[in-house]
Amino acid sequence: MSKIDRMMSAIDPAAGSTEPRLSQGVYDLLEEIVAIPPARRRLSWLPMWPSRAGRRRLAWGWALGAAAATVAVVIAVVTLTVNLAAAPAPVLVLAGRNDALLRLADQIAQLPDDNGAYWRRPLLNNWLIRVQVGDKSFNVLSSARIDLWQPRDPRDPVQVESREQFTRPATPADERIWRAAGSPATVQQVCTPGTRAQDCKQMRLHTTSSKCVYTRAAEPGGVLGDRRLGELTLTDLAALPDDAIRLQEKLRTYWKARPDGESYEKFLSRAWALLELPVKPSVRAATLRLLAGLPTTTVGGPVTDPLGRSGIVVTFMKSEGFSGEFGADDKVAERRSTILDPRTGAILAHTSSAAESAEGLAKGTVMYYQAWAPEAGWTGERPERPHGCRLSDRPIP
Repeated sequence: MSKIDRMMSAIDPAAGSTEPRLSQGVYDLLEEIVAIPPARRRLSWLPMWPSRAGRRRLAWGWALGAAAATVAVVIAVVTLTVNLAAAPAPVLVLAGRNDALLRLADQIAQLPDDNGAYWRRPLLNNWLIRVQVGDKSFNVLSSARIDLWQPRDPRDPVQVESREQFTRPATPADERIWRAAGSPATVQQVCTPGTRAQDCKQMRLHTTSSKCVYTRAAEPGGVLGDRRLGELTLTDLAALPDDAIRLQEKLRTYWKARPDGESYEKFLSRAWALLELPVKPSVRAATLRLLAGLPTTTVGGPVTDPLGRSGIVVTFMKSEGFSGEFGADDKVAERRSTILDPRTGAILAHTSSAAESAEGLAKGTVMYYQAWAPEAGWTGERPERPHGCRLSDRPIP
């Protein structure tokens, strides 16, 4: 009696035979379930063995010895098949904490590839800062925008523009405190103990754009300025596999080329950076499938991003930390998260919220966010030299 037969017997010892066996139809049902997303991806690591008729079947004996969770799924399927043999085949969905990413991957894998001469990445960076005037303290909101134009043709120039948008009282209550202090044009940042003097300067409040600089030059070899995963080009990104397993293998080659000694596990958890790069939708789908299987990934529910767009909240790495940027008697505990576009799987925003209350800061307040502006993506437009901006020879982040 085979292992799967013994398992069947344990489920229903009085099945009508001393050696009850699974019919060909049951094997076919198991194979069909494995072929249906997302179960196919959850069970794709199971080895296969050829039957006498030449068909490929799951090597359940190996699986029984390797994963109790898989046994539970098989038992459920076999039990349903035995008890409901005359009923239609059940549609089963394997439970999992990150299934939302798998469903999203299935959706975006069908999207067409994007076209355009330039990939545009406009980022909005907003953060709260605690400031003081005399004996009065309040919060200001500072905003900056970085606009990247990455050409498909490496002979064309890469253009990056950085512009300070505004620095102003964060809320009406903060504005009242500012006005009561005489509406000063400059304020002093409140810094945590130990902050270097050069990092704790006076700030000028303004409501219009200022300090605009830009760079414009062709990048030798077409290497992207984003080097979080390595020195990659658009050609490298276009060649990335759209299968999660092969994508992980490719990322391992990038990790081996890094000189910093970072662990492979930590490097792999940063594969989410591909969701911010101009990859094909099918590669973005493979990235989501890869991330869904990592222990560092946690998916939350639907949320609204700082720009009012619907999204899915997720964390890909450690989400708790401490921020010394806000300014208080000590560092403020923060909780970081990422918001995904439910239509494309691309990243809409990163946020950092207060995990505790502090002076002038209520728990849950967004302390910092970085959001992609709605015009992000491939475009047929080409960048124009920005008016009122100073050409810089220094790289812009």
